[in-house]
Amino acid sequence: MSGTARRAKELAESFVKQGYFVTIITSYPRDYRSIPGESFKSPEKIAGVNVLRVNNIFEVKKNTILRMISYFSFVLLSINLGLKIARESDIVISIAPISSGIVGALIQLISKKHHHFDIPDILPDLGISAGMIKNKFVIYILRKLEYWVYKHSDSISTCTKGQMKNINQKGVSMKKLCCIPDWIDDSFFRVNHQKYYEEVSKTYNYPNKIIISFVGNIGALQKPSVFIEVMELLENNKLNNFVLLFFGDGIMLNQIKKMVIAKNLNNVEFIGRVKREYIPAIMNMSDILVTNYVPDEHLDLYIPGKLFEYAISRKPIVIGARGDAKEFIEKYNLGIAVKPSSVSGFMDAILKISNGSYKFNPDTAQFTVDYSIENIVNKYNKIFNKYINIQA
Repeated sequence: MSGTARRAKELAESFVKQGYFVTIITSYPRDYRSIPGESFKSPEKIAGVNVLRVNNIFEVKKNTILRMISYFSFVLLSINLGLKIARESDIVISIAPISSGIVGALIQLISKKHHHFDIPDILPDLGISAGMIKNKFVIYILRKLEYWVYKHSDSISTCTKGQMKNINQKGVSMKKLCCIPDWIDDSFFRVNHQKYYEEVSKTYNYPNKIIISFVGNIGALQKPSVFIEVMELLENNKLNNFVLLFFGDGIMLNQIKKMVIAKNLNNVEFIGRVKREYIPAIMNMSDILVTNYVPDEHLDLYIPGKLFEYAISRKPIVIGARGDAKEFIEKYNLGIAVKPSSVSGFMDAILKISNGSYKFNPDTAQFTVDYSIENIVNKYNKIFNKYINIQA
C-alpha cells in the first residue's frame, strides 16, 4: 500500500515482461501496509518476480529511534542474502530509504556489481521536514550514510528535477543523475474503474452527499488533521451535503480518529485498507480527491505518488502543495493547488468545485502519454544498455 512498495512491484513486473530475470529482497508487510485478504511467504513468485522476504523483528513506529532500528536491522538481515544473489546478477537496484541504499552500496563495494539507487524520497531531509528527526547527532550520522550511499552508487535516479538538483548540490555529479518519475498503469485503471464500480458504490453508499476522498498513506507529512478541521468548518456552517472518506492506514490514523470523536463530527468516515483493484472504482465514485503536504521548502521538490492515480481518475483534485506538485497539477489542469496545510484554502477550493464555479477540464490524454509505465521502463532500459555496453 505504500508508494515505494508500488514502485518496486510495478517496476519489477515490467522488467519481467521485458525479458529480465528479477529477484526482489524485501521484508514482510507491516499490518497497516499489507493488502487485505492477502498472505505472504518466502520465497514466492509473483507475476514472474522472485520474492525473498526477511523477517524484521522491529516494527516501524512513529518513534524515530524504533524506526531507525527497524531500518538498520533490515540491512543486517538482508546483506548476506543480497551478496548471494548478486553473484548471479548483472545489476543491483535499491529503492530509498537509506537502509535499502546501504544494502545496494555494500553489494557494490564487495561484489563490484553495478548499483543503481532509485530515490523517490530523499532522506534524512524528508524525516527532518516531517519533524520526526530532530537530534543533531542523528542527523549528522544519517547525512554521512546518505553521502556514502551516493558515493557507492554507479547511477542514481530521482522522481523530480527538483530532487535531482538537491542531490547535485550535495556534491553528486550530474553524470550519475537522471530523472525517472512516477507513472500510471493506464490499463489497470481502465479495467478496474468500471469493473468494481457497482460493488464499491453499494458498499460506500452516501446518497445526496458530495464525496471527498483521501486515498493512501495517512502519515505525518500529509498532516491529515487539516482535513478534519475543514470538515468541522463545513459542518459548523450547516453545509451538510459533504462527507470525507479516508481510505488507507498510517501512523497518524489514531490521532485523527480521536479528533473526530472529540469534535463529534458526523461527516467523516474511516474505511481503512481496501484491495488495490478497488482503488480505481473508489476514485471513480468520488466527487473530489484530496491530499496535502506540510509547509516545508524541501517538500516543494516532491510530487506525491498518489497524484498519478488521482489524475487518471478524471476527478478534480485539491492538494496543499507548492513547487513541483503545484506545477504538475496546473500543467494538466487536474484541479486546484492551495497553500500547504491551509484549512481556508481547502475549504474555498472544495466549495468552488462543488458549486460549479471551477471549470474542470483535465488533459488526461497527454498526462497518460507523458507518464506511461512504458516510458519509465524505457528510461531504465537506457541505464541497463549503457551498463551492458560498458562491461562489453
